[in-house]
Amino acid sequence: LRLSQYLIPGIGDVPGQVDCVILEGADPLGPWGARGVSEMPYITYAPAVTAALHDATGVWINKFPLTPSLVLEHLASVDS
Repeated sequence: LRLSQYLIPGIGDVPGQVDCVILEGADPLGPWGARGVSEMPYITYAPAVTAALHDATGVWINKFPLTPSLVLEHLASVDS
């Protein structure tokens, strides 16, 4: 399944009422134990960009961020 074929949930997929539950547990990685919720839409960013780079070059890179030097390093390793 490709990302372009993935169906994004619409308003009909959301329940009519959502109950918020506060969990008292600190995130060990967040500042002061906090955890952000606005990052969720960006979860598909890294795989989508990496897959696009693979489609364009045939090279898989499993590190992020994809800096120009990192991409050139991986492209050079394929040429040699």
